[in-house]
Amino acid sequence: MSSPSTRPVPPAAGPGTAREHRRLRVWERRVRSAGLPPLWAGRCTALSEPSRQAAAVRHTAATLAALPTPYRLVFALLMRVFPLAVVLADPRGPLRGTADRARPQRVADRLSTVPGCAELLRVSLALALHGALDGPPDGLSAAPPQELR
Repeated sequence: MSSPSTRPVPPAAGPGTAREHRRLRVWERRVRSAGLPPLWAGRCTALSEPSRQAAAVRHTAATLAALPTPYRLVFALLMRVFPLAVVLADPRGPLRGTADRARPQRVADRLSTVPGCAELLRVSLALALHGALDGPPDGLSAAPPQELR
C-alpha cells in the first residue's frame, strides 16, 4: 500500500521568521512616528476609521519593509526627516492647543510641493488606500473562496 500523498503547506500570510516580524514592527513604528496616518486621514476620510487606519499602516509598513535595501534606506531617511518638515510646513499648528480639523489637509497640501516629501506622501497614501480598502470587508473572513465542482 502506498501512503497518501502529502502536499506542501503554503506559507502563512504573515511574516515567516522572527527577523521579518521585527522588521515589520520597526517599519510600522517608523510610519506612525513620521506622522503619516493623520495626514492620510486628512486626505481621505475613509482612512480616519481606526481599523482601516491600522490596516493601512500594516500594509504600508510591509511593503516598505520588502523593498530592496537602497530604497528602504531612502524611505527610512525620509521618514526620519518628515516630522521636521511637518513642523516647518505649519509652524504655529502644534502650539495652538485647540484641535484643528483642517490642519492635516493644510499640512499635506503644503508638503505636496516639497521634493521628497511629496513622493513620500503620494506613495504612502497609495499604499495606505490599497491596504485599507482592498482588504476583506469588516465581519467577513479572509478565507479564499471555495472551488465549484
